[in-house]
Amino acid sequence: MTLTISQIIELGVGAIADGVAKGELTPTDVAEAVLSRIANMEERVQAWSFLDAQRLRAEARSLTAEAAAGRLRGPLHGVPVGIKDEFHVQGMPTGFRDLPTPVPEPEDATPVARLKAAGALIVGKTHMPVGGRMPPTRNPWNLEHTAGGSSSGSGAAVGARMVPVALAEQTVGSGLRPAAYCGVDALKPTYGRISRFGCYPFAWSLDHTSIIGLSMEDIALVFSVIAGPDPRDPTTLPDPAPPASLDSWGLRPPRIGIVRNFFPDRSQPVMREAVDEAAARLRETGAEVRDALLPEMFGMAWPAHQIIFGVEGATFNAHRPAPANRPDGTAGVGDRRPASLIPATYYLQAQRIRQLLYMKVLSNFRDVDALLMPVAPAPAPKGLSSTGDASLLGPWSLLGYPAITINGGLSAEGLPLGLQFVAAPKQDYRLLQIGAWCERALGRLPAPPLAKA
Repeated sequence: MTLTISQIIELGVGAIADGVAKGELTPTDVAEAVLSRIANMEERVQAWSFLDAQRLRAEARSLTAEAAAGRLRGPLHGVPVGIKDEFHVQGMPTGFRDLPTPVPEPEDATPVARLKAAGALIVGKTHMPVGGRMPPTRNPWNLEHTAGGSSSGSGAAVGARMVPVALAEQTVGSGLRPAAYCGVDALKPTYGRISRFGCYPFAWSLDHTSIIGLSMEDIALVFSVIAGPDPRDPTTLPDPAPPASLDSWGLRPPRIGIVRNFFPDRSQPVMREAVDEAAARLRETGAEVRDALLPEMFGMAWPAHQIIFGVEGATFNAHRPAPANRPDGTAGVGDRRPASLIPATYYLQAQRIRQLLYMKVLSNFRDVDALLMPVAPAPAPKGLSSTGDASLLGPWSLLGYPAITINGGLSAEGLPLGLQFVAAPKQDYRLLQIGAWCERALGRLPAPPLAKA
């Protein structure tokens, strides 16, 4: 049976890979569906910073011929993937260079190389803030609202069903927030779980390669391909990649702790209600749900993160020209020059606080498998002058704990509300299983109304 374009763009990673492997779908079919979808949606959503339809079609033809000959490169053969502009892709420019004449990259970032080796079809680069300028990307649930950031295009491309999965990166809240704002899932893994070689750095001890997708199962499949040690990134962990299948149907109900301090104070009523409603449904479905309190000193996570992020960013960008000031004369987005004035003793103290918090928060996982809280204080804000509030995500980027987002429903205005689940370090696979279990109880959001047009 031949699938229509509208049917193909609703398929997830696993379904596309399975269809190609069985000969029911070709990578060329997939590429044409993706290009048709982008042609229909891109002018309004503006998710892509670089696209080359001719190149995409040529790669799809090669993958189609290989599949027809019975040669599958790997578990993602023919699966279309978007790449955040922060990652190098051979033959494609990286927006950070912001040159009048874009220069194609000579090699792939490690996660991109691993995607290609597994047969993935690299569609193009997705928008993010560049040179102090906000991206043009709009939220597919409401074009007057931001898609989040800085993985703006990746969140919008998956949310609008242009691709089923995309690479993202999170230093504060740049991976989970755009996914939550656009009504889809994401994983920020344990620090060092996915290589960052070939990924433009913001703060080397905070940056996390992340994945945005339509489901926990799809994210797990991609995670199994790109995770694992990399000799070109000495910060990667030695642990091998986890299994591709979550095998979540046979899991025991998870033990969930609802965070009742710090995060509620920073959240608006609509998000606190979404968390409580989700907790009630999870409890009714069989999960063990209890209240949880983070250590009293957890409030120090926010200033510690700011200091480390500022100092590391200022150090890396010391040789680069500062972004242009705003019209009112204030510093432009991404200007890290003021952080260069922070004394070294402050930075070292922030790192000490970080290590102490890392150890103290571990005690929260003695009786629960995951902690539950909002992704953001509220739904995606209106306008494109900001990518939203990342404050509820920053502490977990600071500590390097794995975190996911899944659907928490819609606001009264019809904007997605993202739930955040956090697990202990290296419990990424278990966290994805928990996310899949919870997603079955809570349901996933459909394509946004705009994407159905």
